[in-house]
Amino acid sequence: MELLNLRKAVKTLRKNKNSNILIYTHIDTDGINSRVILEELFNRLNINGEFRFLKQLTVNSIEDIPFKDYELIIFADLGSGQINLLKEKMKEYNILNSKNHNVIILDHHIPSKEKVPENIINVNPWNNNIDGGKEICGAGVSYLFARMCNPRNIDLAKYAILGAVGDIQNLEGSLEGINKMILKDAKDAGDILAFPDLQFYGKHTKPLFASIKYFTDVRTDLMNNDSRIINFINNINKKYDLEIVPKECLHELSFNEKRILGSEFLSKCNRYVPINWTKFLPKVIFGESYEFKGEGIKTPFRNLEEFSTCINACSRYEDYETPLNILRGNRDKYYDRMMSRLRAHKRNISKALQYIRDNVEIVQRDRFQYFEMDNKIINGGILGIVAGMCYSIEEVDWKKPIFAITENDSGYKVSARCPKLLSFAEDINLADAISYASSKVGGSGGGHKFACGAFIPDKKGFIDYIGNRLK
Repeated sequence: MELLNLRKAVKTLRKNKNSNILIYTHIDTDGINSRVILEELFNRLNINGEFRFLKQLTVNSIEDIPFKDYELIIFADLGSGQINLLKEKMKEYNILNSKNHNVIILDHHIPSKEKVPENIINVNPWNNNIDGGKEICGAGVSYLFARMCNPRNIDLAKYAILGAVGDIQNLEGSLEGINKMILKDAKDAGDILAFPDLQFYGKHTKPLFASIKYFTDVRTDLMNNDSRIINFINNINKKYDLEIVPKECLHELSFNEKRILGSEFLSKCNRYVPINWTKFLPKVIFGESYEFKGEGIKTPFRNLEEFSTCINACSRYEDYETPLNILRGNRDKYYDRMMSRLRAHKRNISKALQYIRDNVEIVQRDRFQYFEMDNKIINGGILGIVAGMCYSIEEVDWKKPIFAITENDSGYKVSARCPKLLSFAEDINLADAISYASSKVGGSGGGHKFACGAFIPDKKGFIDYIGNRLK
């Protein structure tokens, strides 16, 4: 698959190979992997470029972008939704449609409906009517760019797959669309293993009973109950003459053991969901696992979901250098730092969840629920993660989306989450709701149907707008 404008973007890069080039990438797993791909591409092409991270492209942050000092500026994993801002600023500098100043956007987010000038090259799957929310991520677009430069760059495909998993593009159990093609490249390069598996988290780092314990897409009598989970596994052993050990990791089970365990878990879940939801259950229980072939078994870097958590444990706290260096292969100094960050990250999440259990009111509305939290208790970078994990709290209704709100220096940050099963069964679009409500109060927001966020200057009226949109 060739994305619209991809050849033009490569041609523009080659034309500017001796020019001043500035590259901005986003700060999450997808954005950091986009940077790794582009850094390596520039090294191989012997092109000098200055790399910077950018948390958001907004009316404020765009003021710090030195458009006139660079002949080429590249945005990866951001930019398509802010073409209007780019146009305004380039017009202000009198470089709009200039042949001597070009912008390349390598993004997968929904583009703004703006006429794009000649010197802004927007490479985005939505231009090809391809869903950038689930068929390719920002790192995937950066990878296609690198592969167009040289087809031998397929060893960079592994970073695109990690970016896709980090962006939860395997939401329905496995990667699809262009991601499948990129996955084939990664497998052909000998970097990634893909195989049928259960959708429990912690396949290499958690005991099986803990992986089941933190499965929150369906609330059963196993939630937060170690003894019931162990009894559940032991009963399966008796019924099928198996020897599944609850303290083993999921990856240690045979395919047959996983198949039986998944079938029994599916049967249990069937008793806890509305009848019209049951057909969606297999998608949240069965799927594919993706692993880095070169990483050690039982390490947090083997499974790509767990690797993404390690990256989040740093980037959510504005440490981008640690995951960047780990991905580059600089393990000696940075491995211990990442593991330390990971332990602190888990403590912060646990502390926030306990605080919510003990002190925070979960306000129930007809179609959703929300809570407000003191920013001294929770780091804004993990607000969305904590919101998602709130489904382990009994007071939280697992059949409704949840919105978390915390104050920051410039207003309020909002994160919204809902269980995957709920998003499938009710076709809820949180990204649409949060985008609508935030724009109504002078803010901005967006993301995925099941996980998104917003920044708003004032929360007054915001909740009512959410309710109106979700009806």
